[in-house]
This record gives sequence, structure tokens and C-alpha cells, in this order.
Amino acid sequence: MKTQRLSWAIALALGAGTSGQVTAQTLEERVRRLEQENREQAAAIDQQQRTIVQQKQQLEGSPQRVEQLEEALDTKRDTSASLGGWIENIEIGGLIEVEGVYVDPDEGSSESDLVLATFELGIAAQVTDWVEAMASLLYEEDDTDLEVDLAMITIANPDVTPVFFTAGQFYVPFGAYETNLVSDPLTLEIGESRETAAQLGFVYQGFSGSAYAFNGDNKVNGDNHIDSWGANLAFAQEREDLVWTIGAGYINDLGDSDTLQDSVADNRAARQLEIEELRPEEAEQFSLDPTERTGGWTANLGLVYRDFNLIGEYLSATERFDPDSLSFKNKGAEPAAWNIELGYNFEAFGKESVAAVAYQGSSEAVNLELPETRWAFGWSIGLFDGTALSFEYAHDKDYSTRDGGTGNNSNAFVAQLAVEF
Repeated sequence: MKTQRLSWAIALALGAGTSGQVTAQTLEERVRRLEQENREQAAAIDQQQRTIVQQKQQLEGSPQRVEQLEEALDTKRDTSASLGGWIENIEIGGLIEVEGVYVDPDEGSSESDLVLATFELGIAAQVTDWVEAMASLLYEEDDTDLEVDLAMITIANPDVTPVFFTAGQFYVPFGAYETNLVSDPLTLEIGESRETAAQLGFVYQGFSGSAYAFNGDNKVNGDNHIDSWGANLAFAQEREDLVWTIGAGYINDLGDSDTLQDSVADNRAARQLEIEELRPEEAEQFSLDPTERTGGWTANLGLVYRDFNLIGEYLSATERFDPDSLSFKNKGAEPAAWNIELGYNFEAFGKESVAAVAYQGSSEAVNLELPETRWAFGWSIGLFDGTALSFEYAHDKDYSTRDGGTGNNSNAFVAQLAVEF
């Protein structure tokens, strides 16, 4: 779960051409400064905008905590640049999120807990005008042991070319996954993919896009090759009080996403055991590896009008999965998810804050343990620089019993304290 204060579209007020993300307070301050700059500063501002756009394009598809970490590193860059010496080339930043959670599930008794939801520590180095390196460590209590989350090299120089190249372990740019809320949108639960990949992209006059390739964790038919790939394209424009952006993406193996690859592996292992019991002679011929790739596509839209921001995203498989890999009602599943969210930015107690309401849903995703529909309401306030307090209430409705669910409702309340440093 991630702290949010503004939708990704607000980044476009600085000229961004992708679904990048920064916090509400920082963006609004930059926008105000931009509006107050005179024409003599236009060239310098244009350069700064192109640099921001470059960073946001490279981070598309990343979870919110990665965007927050990058923002903290950006702040370090601005500070250290004035210090001189070797320190101006290296930045260290971090993110800590502590959450209090109460859940009333669709089955069983209610639960509550206090958890260290996120600890992420990152380091970035501007090695030359062309080369930047970034790496981060991640720990999530009960979910992720301490591990390397990101480690990537980026070759880019917006002064010379709109093209950039990134290689390493990162979240491939499939999906936007923007939200003003604490919890991840259901689209991320299906599509988020962290891979060791190579990405080639561009940012130019409102347009941005990239293509990437990797050797996925799914070994289709046992093959161990760089056979997985994807591409994305976006466009953004600003008109007076209105900023809008639209984007789309494709990946040739949705089954290799962080969530689906585990489900596919578990389902195929369970199916093999079933075959061994019923038809032992066929068990040796059954492959634990998927026998085919199932692609995925996504589209997203962002609008910012004065203090309001609207987020819309849809993500789906392009066709049905092999029933042995992922099923729905005795046939192959074609999972999909969407998120529609409205946010409003305002001052509360003299602090920047944002309130949001979201309607989310999924289809044919009961075996991924996702709800069929979700209503979520949230409010976040910036207490101090880099410190935010957020609250969220979510009401989920499970799939009906005829679709393999319980047909029941569940409720969850989360309070989160987050600090970027």
C-alpha cells in the first residue's frame, strides 16, 4: 500500500508526456514557480521540464513507492547540486510507511494489525552527463524479505537527444497504476511486472513511448530465451486550466506479471497432482511450464482541471489463458481490471491535502483472489515536508458463488504514516 497525494496527470503540468508521478505538494509548488517565471528564464525551465519528463517516462509501470523514492532522490539532487564536489553526483533517499489496518473479511472473523508496510532505501548516481545509475533495497513486513528492488543503468541526455536507454532490474512500463489512495489499484494487482530488461524509449513534444524486452520467469515450453517484450505510447497536452494525457500499452506475456506467474505456477502444479491421481500414465506428459503466452493490453487517461484530477485505467488479457494455467467457470480465464478515481486537492488546517473516491472492479479474476467490485474513499494530508498522514476505507464485493466466490462483502480501514527522506 502506498501514500498518494496527487494523480499522475498533474506531472503533466510541467510538460510531462507520460504517466509519471510526484506528490501534490511538490508539483503544485513547481507549477506556481513555473507560472511566476519570466520569459528570460524560459530556456532553463524548458530544460528542467525535459529532465523531469525523462525520469517519469522511465518510471512508468512502477508502484507508487518507487515514484516516492525517486521524488526523494530528486530533492536530494536539487540540494546536493549546490554543495559542489563529489557529493553532488550521489544521492541517497528512502521511504518508510507504517500502517494500522482493520479488516472485516468476506469469510472469518475480523482482524487488525500494525505493520511496517514499506521500507525502501535507494541510491542514485549521475556518473556522467549521459549515464545515471540507481538501485534500491525493499522490505515489506509479512510480504517481502529485504531484497534488491531496483538496479538499473540509464543512458540519456535530453540536451542532445529525446531518446533514452535503460537496462537492469526495474518495473517494465506496462500500466500507469496511479492513485490518490493508500492501497494499490486492482489494475496493478494483475499487471505489475518487475523484470531484468532492456528498454529503449523517447520523449518528444508531448509524445513519449518505449519498447522493452526480457527473459521472463515463465519458461514457455521450457524455453529459456529473451522472448518476452512490450511497448507503450502516450501523449499529453496542457490548455490553460486543463491538463490531459492518454496512454496505452501492450505486453506479450501477461502471465509473467508478478501476481499471475505465481498463480500460474500453483495452478499447473495442482493440476499435475490431480492428473497423477486420476490418470498416472499422463502425468509425465503434463508440463509444469506454460505451453503458450497470453498477451495483455492497457489504456489509461488522466485529466487535471484546477484542483480536481481524474484517473481512468483499464487492463486486460488479450485472450483466454490455458485452463490449466488460469481458469474461470471451467474454461480459460480472461482476467481484466479497471480503476476510475476522482481526487480533489485543498488546504486543511493550513496543510496541503487531497481527498479521493474510487470505483474499481475486475472480471474473471476470482482465482487471483481479487474482488469483483470495490468502492474506496481516502484522505491524505502533508503534516510536514516529506511526511504525510493518510486514511482509507474500502468496501469490496466478492464474486458470486456461481462464479467461484463467496458472494459476501468485506470492509477494510487503513491509517498510514509515511516519511520520505
